[in-house]
Amino acid sequence: MAGGNQGTLRLLERLDQPGASGGLCSIQAAAELGVDHQTLVGAVKSLQALGEVIEAEARTATRWELSPEGEEVLRDGSPEVRLFRSLPEEGLPQGEAMKLPGGSLGFSKAMANKWVRLDKGAPGGPRVLRAVPSVQDTVQEHLGQVRTGGAQAVPERDRSELKRRKLLLEMTLKSYWIRKGSAFSTAVARPETELTPEMIATGSWRQLPFKPYNFSSLGLPPACGHLHPLLKGPADPSSGPL
Repeated sequence: MAGGNQGTLRLLERLDQPGASGGLCSIQAAAELGVDHQTLVGAVKSLQALGEVIEAEARTATRWELSPEGEEVLRDGSPEVRLFRSLPEEGLPQGEAMKLPGGSLGFSKAMANKWVRLDKGAPGGPRVLRAVPSVQDTVQEHLGQVRTGGAQAVPERDRSELKRRKLLLEMTLKSYWIRKGSAFSTAVARPETELTPEMIATGSWRQLPFKPYNFSSLGLPPACGHLHPLLKGPADPSSGPL
């Protein structure tokens, strides 16, 4: 493609394949072509400027990503489960329990889940004890599902809870649904924007495509007028003769 780039040419070739007859998502196309999505969007806009080569419908989608805290939980487990699994059978004084992995972050959640209990009448002060024999780390499991692209399999209520805990980030993605246009071709020439003397002299303008003139575009605003010298008032003597 004259004046184009490899990304634009590869996009046209991909659209020309049989499997793309219904169109392509720009995110999917970028992944298939091994290019950054914004690079592909630039190619889409370049082709749109050429006329009816392609059709591109803007779309908005939501994607879920793990936050840095979510990555940590996926690796090490949720704070409430880490606290539970670190707690010995005989329990620990509350102050010592708060120093375990998961600590104070996991204590309130483990209490809410009724995984642990607080014996306030224990000798020596309140003591944290296990309230159930074992627990399942559904938080870690759900984060693993999101990581492997299965965010929609996680119940909406659980996704919202993970988002509230700042373990998941809801990302808004802008993409395009791309189809062949009425003037589609894999060998599109970029239209000329100016008629040069050389084109006229050689006659090459007859074979060149030109960008349509936009009669609706606004021209440059005219420069402001000025008062006639005789209307400006008495001349300043220091400025010399008129």
